[in-house]
Amino acid sequence: MIPQPHPHPLAELVRIESDPAYRALFCAELDAAIQDRFANRAAVVAEVQAAADQLRALIVHDAPGPST
Repeated sequence: MIPQPHPHPLAELVRIESDPAYRALFCAELDAAIQDRFANRAAVVAEVQAAADQLRALIVHDAPGPST
């Protein structure tokens, strides 16, 4: 089997810069990925905040801590 030559490291960037249709597709996919990442981040932050609220409620409403 003949090894395939590796593409030039900047070939994708050259295509993005030189092909308007490909650039539009690339930018749309990039925007969607960024929006997805922000949505996931917001969901994780909400989960952490909810867990922190639950812990605070346990501390405030639970029995006193360990005796000394």
